[in-house]
This record gives sequence, C-alpha cells and structure tokens, in this order.
Amino acid sequence: MTGHSNKKHFKKKIIITLSVAVGLLLLMYALTLILPLISEKLKGNPEEEIAKFNFYEPDFEENIFDDPEYLLLIENGIIQYDNASNSIVTITDENVSDHGEPVELLANFVDSIIDGDHERYNGYFSKEYLKENSPKDKFTMQKIYNCLITFYRQEDAEDKNGNYTKYIYKLKYQIYENNGTFRRDIGEDYKTQYIVITDREEKLLIDAISTSNYK
Repeated sequence: MTGHSNKKHFKKKIIITLSVAVGLLLLMYALTLILPLISEKLKGNPEEEIAKFNFYEPDFEENIFDDPEYLLLIENGIIQYDNASNSIVTITDENVSDHGEPVELLANFVDSIIDGDHERYNGYFSKEYLKENSPKDKFTMQKIYNCLITFYRQEDAEDKNGNYTKYIYKLKYQIYENNGTFRRDIGEDYKTQYIVITDREEKLLIDAISTSNYK
C-alpha cells in the first residue's frame, strides 16, 4: 500500500511541476507580446494609434503649392510662434533667427515635412533618438497649416558625458488632405506634440517627441 501511495504522490508532483512550467511558458509568451506595446507607449511614439480616417490617395509627384485651396489656408503664413508671454508672431524666413536657435530648428523641421524631404527631416534627430526610433521613410509633400510652436520650458540636465540643456516646446499643426504617408495618428485634426531639443551632441538636435504631456 505504501509503495502505491508513493507512486501516486510522485505522479501528482510531476503534474504540478509540468503545470507550473507550462504556466511560466505561457506567461513569458504573453510578456513578449505585451512588453513591446508598453515600450512604445513609454517612448511616446507619435504614431502609437492610427486615426479613424479615410486618408487621401498619395501623389508623390504633386507640388502642394499648385493647390489653390491649400494656398488659401496658408495665405497669412504657415508657422506661428508663441513665446509664452502673450505674444504670437508669424515666422518668416526674414525673422526666424530672431526667436532663438531652438525655434529656428523647429521651423526648419516643419519646412522639411512640408517639402516631403525625409532625409532632411531625419537629420534633425539626435543619435539618442535614433537608437530608439527608426528614421522616416519617404513621404509626400505635406499640406501643413495652422502650425503653432509654443515655448514650454527650459531645464538643465546631466548624463555620463556631462551637463547639457533641454529645450521643450509644444508643436501642433493640421494637415490638409492628409494622405497618411507622414502621419497616421491624425486625420483633419491635430495632436499636440512635445518636442525635446538638446545640445548634448554639440549642436541642437531633437531628442524626443511625445504626444503625452511632458512632466
């Protein structure tokens, strides 16, 4: 009787062990699916959600400045700047350098999107940004309008290589007839993006973009 009881106890232990092992394997598999999604959320990927929008047909040959409807939308300028002191100005080629290097960088950054220049666009990002985010592929000229750059704050920071400065700005704009080749997280509306610019690589570059409120 004792031998029979021991065998039953041994079989029970094997079943429990196998059940635990299978449970751990299932948990590990679930984590491999969930962790990348959490990682994207933490990085503040601006395309973490796809807008429910019927995107227009892309036309890589179109010159958007031949579109009279778009020209009406931008007749008073494309980019405005709010310096957080109740003063909003329209940015032009003539005055862009008057508002500081970070604003000039952001104005040129937006220009690269309008021009559909993905290589110039990718050149505005730091090595740190590109470690976590893939460069943009080719996209069409983008009919950006109602673009507003707003100063948010400036702060000192430090890493293993020394001290540097963070410049945080808010950027929002709309895309007329958005075809989804550049952004698929907006349709006819906009989402505010928080742009973090730093001088840690000896020149100003974008270190982060997030649609979540920057703390």
